[in-house]
Amino acid sequence: MNVVIVGRPNVGKSSLFNRLLGRKRSLVLDTPGVTRDRILETAQWWVRAKPYQVNLIDTGGLGHELFRHEIARQVKTALEIADIVLFVMDIRAGLTNDDKDVLRELRRSGLKDKTPVIGVLNKADHEHLEDEMMGEFYSLGLDNMIAVAAEHGLGIDDLKDMVVDQIGADETHESSFLTDEDFTEESEDQEAEQELSSEEFTADDEADDDLDESEESYIPPTPSIAIVGQPNVGKSTLLNAISGEDRSIVSPIAGTTVDTIDSKIEWNGKEFLFIDTAGIRRKNKTEQGVEVLSVVQTRKALERASLAILMIDAEKGVYDQDEKIAGMIEEAGCSVIMVLNKWDTQVDNKEFSQKTAEEQLRKQIRFLGYAPLVFTTAKDGIGLDRLYRLIQAVLEQRALKLTTREVTEFIRNELDMQNPDNAKFYVVHQTGRNPPTFVAHVSDPNKIHYSTTRRLVNSMRERWGYMGSPIRLNLTKARNSREK
Repeated sequence: MNVVIVGRPNVGKSSLFNRLLGRKRSLVLDTPGVTRDRILETAQWWVRAKPYQVNLIDTGGLGHELFRHEIARQVKTALEIADIVLFVMDIRAGLTNDDKDVLRELRRSGLKDKTPVIGVLNKADHEHLEDEMMGEFYSLGLDNMIAVAAEHGLGIDDLKDMVVDQIGADETHESSFLTDEDFTEESEDQEAEQELSSEEFTADDEADDDLDESEESYIPPTPSIAIVGQPNVGKSTLLNAISGEDRSIVSPIAGTTVDTIDSKIEWNGKEFLFIDTAGIRRKNKTEQGVEVLSVVQTRKALERASLAILMIDAEKGVYDQDEKIAGMIEEAGCSVIMVLNKWDTQVDNKEFSQKTAEEQLRKQIRFLGYAPLVFTTAKDGIGLDRLYRLIQAVLEQRALKLTTREVTEFIRNELDMQNPDNAKFYVVHQTGRNPPTFVAHVSDPNKIHYSTTRRLVNSMRERWGYMGSPIRLNLTKARNSREK
């Protein structure tokens, strides 16, 4: 069932959304107009000892001057699929003309005649407020009204009861939800716990490396892709071009998107979860409050994403800030594709070819040398086919699982060519794929210079690919080394 939350700005819609969801998802700040796009998340409620699957949709405040028409359009789209509407008001402020305007707007903006509307009087954290103030809200003519305090969780269970009673929601007795843990390695290879041999592998070692079909075809059912970059580089435009609808508000005003927007999109027959994020400005230009929280949300989006699309404005060129955002991506362990957007602004610039642009970009962001690059004009849908192919290729290579035998033998052969301190690599095994992570059991980690590790990683990339993905090669002292 689809539960849409609406109301004027700053009445606590996002606080209610987070409380009903059971976790902090929407940004909450004592500033009107923080939420602008519609945010959809799926929750599982237990009401009277029965489970219910609920799609919660948070919307921007109706009537706010900034992005007034864009927010209204987003709300209208949400109402078209609503099974029930939670009309949130501030019981402390009493019934306002703005509340009445919002209700009139609801009734003429796509709300179906049979869709129930529950008046939710928020911020009722004292009993006397409910007793003294609730009466005036009945003049709105709503059949269902309830007082809650979303910030403190008061009245939330009663609200869930009321929602379920109103629409007779279908019960779901088996949870179909997947968590982030479903997409990560749960444990290291069992071989790491076995005795390590400095000479050869046993038959048992080979058996432990055998993979079943589910391991060999390891790709998340719905890969998460975060779209990140500086403000106004075209992140929301790209999302809208991929989805084929106005999923995020697009405006020439920098900082239009302030929260992360999740969108499940079927693209060329495959389903992806795209995460539109707020633009990240330089730290000395970031305003306190909502922008700081937006950066935190973007970091969280990267932590749960398998792949990040780093968007850069071709018209403005590459800045130090792009390099810092790239550092955030690599730190999070995301695979990455770099997108030079707005390339249509450079087609007449004969001195600035794609080759020149790529050389400048790679010189500025050297540590992402493994990341593929695509040139796009998102507003016209140019470059999206190549972007799709790259996404598929990067995700497939990220999912590659190597056996302990092949990676150990490869590393040993590489060390034969350059190993000045004669460090011994006994066994190297893969411990994870988000990102591709390997552990090398060595005689003495202190004897291995970082340049040697970097060379080994580059050799692994030449051998197996891992296009667009960082490779982690961690060194640990072997428990049964000859030295010990």
